[in-house]
Amino acid sequence: MRPFIKKIIKYICTGIAGICLLVGLISPPKEIRAEQSWPIGPGILAKTAVLMEASTGSVLYEKEAETKMYPASTTKLMTALLAIEQGRMTDVVEMSYDSTHSMGWDASRIGVNDGEKIPMEGALYAILLASANEVTYAVAEHIGNGDIDRFTEMMNKRAGELGCVNSHFSNPHGLHEDDHYSCAYDLALIMKKCIEYPAFIRISNNRSYVLHSIEPDVSRPMAQTHKILHKDISYEGVFAGKTGYTQEAGNCLVTAAERNGMTLICVVMGEVGKDDCYTDTMSLFDYGFNSFSLINPGAKEASVNAFPALFDDEIAFLKKEKTELSITETSVVLPKNASFFDVTNKCTLNPLLEILKGENIIGEVSYFYAGRNIGQAKIIYTADSDRIVDMAGLYYEEYKDTEEFNEEQYKYLAGEIPEEIPPDMRPAIIGYACGLIVFILGFSVLLIVYIKTRR
Repeated sequence: MRPFIKKIIKYICTGIAGICLLVGLISPPKEIRAEQSWPIGPGILAKTAVLMEASTGSVLYEKEAETKMYPASTTKLMTALLAIEQGRMTDVVEMSYDSTHSMGWDASRIGVNDGEKIPMEGALYAILLASANEVTYAVAEHIGNGDIDRFTEMMNKRAGELGCVNSHFSNPHGLHEDDHYSCAYDLALIMKKCIEYPAFIRISNNRSYVLHSIEPDVSRPMAQTHKILHKDISYEGVFAGKTGYTQEAGNCLVTAAERNGMTLICVVMGEVGKDDCYTDTMSLFDYGFNSFSLINPGAKEASVNAFPALFDDEIAFLKKEKTELSITETSVVLPKNASFFDVTNKCTLNPLLEILKGENIIGEVSYFYAGRNIGQAKIIYTADSDRIVDMAGLYYEEYKDTEEFNEEQYKYLAGEIPEEIPPDMRPAIIGYACGLIVFILGFSVLLIVYIKTRR
């Protein structure tokens, strides 16, 4: 083999080896990367439980979290939520005969009599601190315009709106009924919504309160039933909660706590001992605060991780109208040893038939780590022009169920039948020219060889 050819081969092999080494250094084999793992939670005595991060709705720990359970007085969280959303703190709640006589005297109450009038704000203190059943009933009547059945319908409708998966409310207070039930996950969702209201936090986070009736002029002191909020048990960061107990439900406890900018909601249900509620709750809070952190990824991190899938769909969605996509400000909750760049995502686009100038929400990106949903954000398309219309979508919506629907017209508007474009002949011309040159050269070589052999 000639030295010149040997040198070429040598340089080629050296280059290939160098490239392989460089790729190996930049992209280490996947098998040596750390495997995604979720911190192991504590053992608890509760029959069912859930620990949720409030801003993302991410479930950090669960034990039979969607199993049907009797909620007892934790039901009052939904009643208080509707009172705050549908009523006003200045409303006057009048105690009816049914509110004071429809339940046994062994039920939790503060002794308000029928005919008394109390302020809504004071009523909420009675509900959330003292778990007063007669006041809860009266507030439900007030919000339901005197109809307790209408109020329970409102409770079930609101539960559906919040995303509850296994709840049915038959009364506003939680005294036992066979068809009155909920689950740990649903109670966490309800509490998540409750703590969005400053009034709820202000009322719930109190050790005691004195209720002053408007008519007659009577004052009734009451104490907080949640032992951490009452300061009988010390735990840093707890700011809201609700207790519950019936013989059928056992002991239940819903609690919210905040540390270092992260808010956790803990629900335990079906506890045998009342103190077990607090032991399990604090163990789950310790697990959550010690094992996880809330991350607010910067725009660069979020866009790098979220948008590769989006840009593939952008042209089809926008009908060749190109502009920048963005996502709403978001947070994700991650194990403390994890990186945001280990997070995967799933983008769901919901193309609109018509987009107006400005910001338009066109979908959602959900973030995942170790197979768990750890946060989500809305996908925004900011339109520069006054109006972008999906002509195919509008055509389909208008004519889909009529005889005027023309499938070819629809496909044309959707871009499935392209416009007639003259074929590009350049590749064929170049190909034929190269083929002709090769043919001429080959024929010439054969001709020369033939002439030489004939001599």
